[in-house]
Amino acid sequence: MNFATRQFVLFYLLVFAAYWIVRRPTIRKALLLAASYHFYMSWNRWLISLILASTALDYALGLILDRTDRPRVRRAALAASCAGNLGLLALFKYAGFFAESLGALASALGVTLTPVELKLVLPVGISFYTFQTLSYTIDVYRRRMPACRSALDFALFVAFFPQLVAGPIVRAESFLPQLQREVRWDGRRMLSGLALMVRGLAKKIVLADSLAIVADRVFDAPLSYGTAATWYGVVAFAIQIYCDFSGYSDVAIGTARMLGFDLPSNFDHPCLADSPSNFWRRWHISLSTWLRDYLYIPLGGNRRGTARTYANLAATMLLGGLWHGAAWTFVAWGAYQGALLCAGRAGRWESPPGPLKRPLVGLLARLAAMWVLVLIGWVFFRARTFADAGRLLAHMAGFGRPAVEAWVPTAGLWLIGLFGLTQLAAFARERYGVEPAAHPFVKAAVLTGCVVGILAFSRPVSTAFIYFQF
Repeated sequence: MNFATRQFVLFYLLVFAAYWIVRRPTIRKALLLAASYHFYMSWNRWLISLILASTALDYALGLILDRTDRPRVRRAALAASCAGNLGLLALFKYAGFFAESLGALASALGVTLTPVELKLVLPVGISFYTFQTLSYTIDVYRRRMPACRSALDFALFVAFFPQLVAGPIVRAESFLPQLQREVRWDGRRMLSGLALMVRGLAKKIVLADSLAIVADRVFDAPLSYGTAATWYGVVAFAIQIYCDFSGYSDVAIGTARMLGFDLPSNFDHPCLADSPSNFWRRWHISLSTWLRDYLYIPLGGNRRGTARTYANLAATMLLGGLWHGAAWTFVAWGAYQGALLCAGRAGRWESPPGPLKRPLVGLLARLAAMWVLVLIGWVFFRARTFADAGRLLAHMAGFGRPAVEAWVPTAGLWLIGLFGLTQLAAFARERYGVEPAAHPFVKAAVLTGCVVGILAFSRPVSTAFIYFQF
């Protein structure tokens, strides 16, 4: 059930109405849990068993971790949680990839292996909810929070439908307490949540889906386009993936807010990043902080010398790349991001969190350099093969012009310009404290424009969000 469909709008209206009609908290939570399971089963009803298994496993192990102080038992319980969650992820997402890679390696070495054909359906959202439940058991193990005693509350934490299939990745320590507070109708929260939903759908339908036409043409036929068209396609994909994913996050946060829940922000204008580390403080924040807290810091972080710090950064981003997809191009993208972080640290190309207060000329140069570096990374992320990535990068560098250049739609240029205006507004707000859309009439005009854009650009069949495949 895609957010950008009439089916979801009807589903949400029914859930929203029933939720606010019901007064008893327990019934409200049961209603949300039933709605969440129905939402997930709209993709594949049989895969709900995986969520139920993950929920039951980590709920039971959390209680064991909370009730015992015996180190051996606690380590065993944590190991069981890691094995269960990561085992499911490995089986459904990576088993085929590793089997294929092993077969290719054996063939290169002259060894014949009987091919193993695994026909497993990738459960939508599995990368998100496994990380979410795993963080819970780790936090209980670390004594950062007590175990959840309510099976209903824990099940809703795992399956809450606004963020179930593509995040943001929610921490139990922030979500579970919200289930204990009294939720009252708040008109301002309703309006802000609705505005987020509309903004997110506009990002998806007006910008992401429209620019996907340009990006798909260029990436599907990398030999057919010259330098300018290739850059056009890569820029289109960069904006597409940002608007697609941040649009989903906006809808998720908005729908949750209208039900009385606060979800963490997942994006903070990554186009304004002026260093590799700053990019990862702005892009997919719930994943980058998860990798930091549960992988990079436990590996040693930056506490064990320069060489170990670089190794930890590289390992973290390699696994972050693999988290996105079972393909070597994603591994290469992760390795590239790790190399950027290491290079930024080695070259002291770091920027502290906060507003963009550097001298303007130097700041613009840093922003432009980061844009180019990020675009190069997106080539690996989107390309189907290394060969395609190499061809695209060569054409971006001015090599390998085709004899006859294929036509690429130019209508996306004005959408890129529109996106650029939104980033200029964000830049003005962050650097100068100027809020171009602060006036109520401006806000109303922007919201109206989003609604008109959604109606004008919507299609009979909506394109799935990109991060559903992860």
